[in-house]
Amino acid sequence: MASALRELTRMTSKPLAWPGTLSNSDASGAAARSSSIIGLSKERRAIHCIFRGYGTAPLKVLILAGQHGDESPAQRSLGSLLAVDAGELARQLPRLQVAVIPEANPDGCAVRCRYNAEGIDLNRDHQLLRGGETEVIHQLVRRWRPQVILDLHSYPSRRRHLLQRGMVLDHDVFFDVPNHPAILARPGSLNPAELLRQLLRAVADQRVRAARYTIVTSSGRARHSTPDVVEALNGLALRYGAFTVLVENRQPRRDETTAERSRLQAAQARALLVLLEWLDRHHELFLPLRTLGPPPPGTLVPVGFKYTDEGKGLSIVCRDIVRGRRVSIRFSRYSGSVSSRCSVALPAGYAVPDELTALRAVLRRHGFVPAQYGGCGLCSVQKLRIERACPSRRPGRSARHLVLSSHPMRVELDRYELFSTRQRGGEALTVFLEPQSKHGLHRFAELEIPLRAPSWYPVLRVLGSERETEPQPVEAEHRRSLRAANLCAPS
Repeated sequence: MASALRELTRMTSKPLAWPGTLSNSDASGAAARSSSIIGLSKERRAIHCIFRGYGTAPLKVLILAGQHGDESPAQRSLGSLLAVDAGELARQLPRLQVAVIPEANPDGCAVRCRYNAEGIDLNRDHQLLRGGETEVIHQLVRRWRPQVILDLHSYPSRRRHLLQRGMVLDHDVFFDVPNHPAILARPGSLNPAELLRQLLRAVADQRVRAARYTIVTSSGRARHSTPDVVEALNGLALRYGAFTVLVENRQPRRDETTAERSRLQAAQARALLVLLEWLDRHHELFLPLRTLGPPPPGTLVPVGFKYTDEGKGLSIVCRDIVRGRRVSIRFSRYSGSVSSRCSVALPAGYAVPDELTALRAVLRRHGFVPAQYGGCGLCSVQKLRIERACPSRRPGRSARHLVLSSHPMRVELDRYELFSTRQRGGEALTVFLEPQSKHGLHRFAELEIPLRAPSWYPVLRVLGSERETEPQPVEAEHRRSLRAANLCAPS
């Protein structure tokens, strides 16, 4: 068993070579040899990746755009960046290697449609990876291994709940950073909130109206980006350990003049360049992310959480559509963060039964390397029994009021595939596979992992190490079983 886990840890993806590598003394002519086709869409359109910068630069930054084919402001700001001479841009950002996917959804971009040709929203597909285009993105991230990923989108200024107040959003650009508790709790990780504050100050200094991305719900509550890992912001950060930044460019309003639209477009292009310059200046903060390994078994991984209301409320600068001026409005209900409610101790791995073919396929698409258990005897596992569960009425939501009982045992795993948590992003397996995880894969009906009571949860926590797979005295085995029985700890 232990040898199988070590084998999984050694099997890693090969880094993507830097095409058209430039020396620091000569970056001329880079544009002519700096583009690669990294995949094809459903309708066989090429997905291009454009490279900029010196191939020896220490920090790798991936810019991802065009997941939604109808978001032209993001495309325009990216076009302004790519219009800069490649050699000049390399000299301006000497510490960055930049890879750009301008149209991650080329079929949708061709017809200005949010979805791909299969009707899939790519920015809601970073957990299941049903779309071939989303899988291409993840393959590139695994091969090239960027430390930073910029996720470019566009947002409409008109929101129904603001229009009721006679207001529309008026920021040139919104930014946001990962907020899933499992990402924030990762040992050695950065402080996203503090980095966001620094970035917003740098952008504001360049006369760009910028703030943290904010959503106003139908109940009048203000919050920031969802922590759901189906989106690129949290999905890519959790799976690969990269620092992700959401960039939301405002769509022009119908009442804006040509001059106002030109100012908006220039501000958004400037914001993207300022973001890259800020990364270049602070590149040393992100370099350790490339070598940051998975946390050791036993590390607590948050899997259940809730929004936390902050009593001070939130003020947002909007535009009064009647008076035509910018005003500040305050929302008394403000969920500024999420707090952990339940954590699970990271096991050595997970055993997925052979009959769950759809689940195993998702894990493989994520690049997790499985191994068949070689029939080397009994293995220490923890099997979970669902004692109580209340299925959610809303699709894609986890069951509520879940009650589990844990049963440590030693079993043969000849009909399971083993997924070690010592792989890169191994804690994502805990978020994906634990039954009490708010964003577990069991919430998707097509994977056929129902949480019904009473029943046994089919995925096993693997507790075995090399020492534990050897014959053990009954007394010591009993003590270990008692310790393992309390792997879900309230935070």
